[in-house]
Amino acid sequence: MDIEMTKGIAPLVLQNGIIVAGHPRSGTSLTCQLLETAGVHFPSDLGSDNYNKDGYYELSNAKELEKKLIEHAMTDENILEMNKIVKLLNDTKGLTGLKIVHIPAAFFYKHIAKNLRVVFIFRNPADVKSSMLRRGISQFKLTWFENNNALVAAHENIPKSIVISYETLMSGNARINKAFKKLGFNVDTGVIKKSHRTQENSRMIITPDEKLMYNYLKKLEKQSMK
Repeated sequence: MDIEMTKGIAPLVLQNGIIVAGHPRSGTSLTCQLLETAGVHFPSDLGSDNYNKDGYYELSNAKELEKKLIEHAMTDENILEMNKIVKLLNDTKGLTGLKIVHIPAAFFYKHIAKNLRVVFIFRNPADVKSSMLRRGISQFKLTWFENNNALVAAHENIPKSIVISYETLMSGNARINKAFKKLGFNVDTGVIKKSHRTQENSRMIITPDEKLMYNYLKKLEKQSMK
């Protein structure tokens, strides 16, 4: 994917990028929590609530930038905003990570990153939709299918990336550790609390395309966990 950039302002280089990317209510915060056990710090200005009891692990300005990048790409204004985020990540001591819920935005960080590692997380679309409605989110900028289609493309284009499902994380499968080790992380799955699960086995109807996508993502997950 080619990223068009203006000639006015140069983007800062993300020195050691660690990104967690997934559709809302897919387990992104849980994945950040796992990486935290491996020494990754996620700068955040959003606290916890009844829906994410351990916090959201995200920056509000970075989340807004994701939408602007998708709409307008690398304009001078967007580069300035991205530089603020990249500077924060670069200046923070130790390993730092960034959570992304508009997955196409990962391509823009790929373009400016020196050593990018990404954990892509997905979840059954019926459970995602039900969990979002419980959260009071009836619409999102990208549909579940659009966002996860971008996940597939990003995974294809980012060599140091793995794909894991929320369902596998909640199961505590031993292969989780093997997948994370591919990126150089030793995580502690003991932090996973099944009591925090917001939705399971929803009977909401999903489209044939969503079912097809979900099954394909599970195939990608198997490859990541080999």
